Amino acid sequence: MNNYEYSPIADNFLKECHKINQDNVPEVGSRSLEGLTNSIENSDYNECVIFENQVVGFVVCFQDNEKTISYMKAIEHKNFKEISKRVKNFLYIDRIAIDSKFRNNKLASGLYSKIIDFSKNNSIENLTAEINLLPSINTPSFNFHKNFGFIEIDSVKYAEDYEVSLQKKIID
Repeated sequence: MNNYEYSPIADNFLKECHKINQDNVPEVGSRSLEGLTNSIENSDYNECVIFENQVVGFVVCFQDNEKTISYMKAIEHKNFKEISKRVKNFLYIDRIAIDSKFRNNKLASGLYSKIIDFSKNNSIENLTAEINLLPSINTPSFNFHKNFGFIEIDSVKYAEDYEVSLQKKIID
């Protein structure tokens, strides 16, 4: 069995996380290295998966607290804004990405389990995320989130070619 390690995203992991992020576009949004670094530095929870001293996946999350709400407003984060209109006391999963060579190894599930533990330890009642509907439906993400108990709370169409499904899971 593979020995994966989990760690908060340290500065020495940023470039590897950025490469994985960009390799996963359009399933996750494209970000510059500076933009991703800024998100990680301002996140309330982040974690990466390491295998043989190499980052093979990561997640970045934001809680609906005063500091984060101010940050998200400053960067005009549409999905966080839409979710915050519909859900309170939540942790928003902004992005999760796994290196394509390491998919189907339950790494995303492992990261989500850690997110759930963080949420429980911090009295967070809901996990939230969005899944792309347009330009194309992200079916693997829908199936993954459904298996974790997420339900659609709404969909938002920002443009003719950009629509998302807003998802929520109640932490029990």
